[in-house]
Amino acid sequence: MTMSNRPQHDWNITSLKSTLSDIADRLRREKFPNEAAISQGIVLRVFQELGWETWDTNVVWPEFQTGEGRVDFALCHPPSIPAVFTEVKQPGKAEDGVRQSLQYAFHKGVPFVVLTDGRTWSFYLPAEQGSYEDRRVYKLDLYERSPEEAAEILCKYLMRARVETGEALEVARKEYRSRNRRSQAKTSIPDAWRELVEKGDEDIVEILTKAVESKTGVRPDIDDVADFLVGLSLPAINQAKRINTTQSSNTVLSDQISSRTPSKSNRKGSLVLLGKERDYNNATDAMVIVLRELAQSDPSFLERCSRHPDAQGRKRHYIARTTTELYPDREDLREFFKELPGGWVVATNINNQQKKTIIRFAIEVAGLTFGKDIIMIDL
Repeated sequence: MTMSNRPQHDWNITSLKSTLSDIADRLRREKFPNEAAISQGIVLRVFQELGWETWDTNVVWPEFQTGEGRVDFALCHPPSIPAVFTEVKQPGKAEDGVRQSLQYAFHKGVPFVVLTDGRTWSFYLPAEQGSYEDRRVYKLDLYERSPEEAAEILCKYLMRARVETGEALEVARKEYRSRNRRSQAKTSIPDAWRELVEKGDEDIVEILTKAVESKTGVRPDIDDVADFLVGLSLPAINQAKRINTTQSSNTVLSDQISSRTPSKSNRKGSLVLLGKERDYNNATDAMVIVLRELAQSDPSFLERCSRHPDAQGRKRHYIARTTTELYPDREDLREFFKELPGGWVVATNINNQQKKTIIRFAIEVAGLTFGKDIIMIDL
């Protein structure tokens, strides 16, 4: 059985998930500095996983000439007849070529276009109506989606078997024409906002911090900013609790490690982890205690923690092997870390909400349960 004739959902998605996890890790370590590196180290690798014979240039056609210009790759079915155009861009510049790429595809009669910088993958229907943004069916961000989710999305739109049967294009068209797409995105706004502020998202905190500094001339404490943002989301959280009494582990942790008043970095408390009681002086202490204790009995624990989606910001790691990975753009901050077993380090120049998030996913990675395996009590 050839790659393209395999049962569609029985495809080797496990291998693709592993590949995407490795790619995301390498992206965060800035291992793909230009278009050529992204093409060879990411795009062709993903195509191969999806069943495309990357060595056959009649199937995966590089530098495809359209008559008006060239496209980086054309996925062809039948051979030499392009079904999907793929344009590769510099990191952070994935959308820069959307107008040109869609025009090339429209005039050539190619029904599907992919724009990528390795991290983000945008899928377009060039012949549909509306603005370029309207014609985008979906945008995948490998930082924001788990390897499992990313694999499913890439398979849906680009798996060779689905492209050849027309299923991939039909699914994309149905999704484009769905009247619920905008309303679904709109209703997800509160949940997305709540998740960002509960995790102490660095970008949001930094934007507000800089705005305050510009307005007052004084830079506020990052924990004060994070606490303010969490406070904004509390009414929505409380309403959700009245509707659904089942609390998420993140909400449980938030209740356990902080009181109803804004938490401060010097808040003391105690925790019981697997029957062993420990005192902590602040959120940093609590985070380090949990990481160190769980790492003592499992040599692979910190490695698995470092690969958790919440263990990595947009530009840096929170748990890593070196302080350079913790603060790649800020040499002046590399003294702010704590050592962990096995040569690992954890960043401490992060807000308390992020420290709580690290504790939450550490417990998750260890397979433990809040309220049972770990209890945190304010003193």
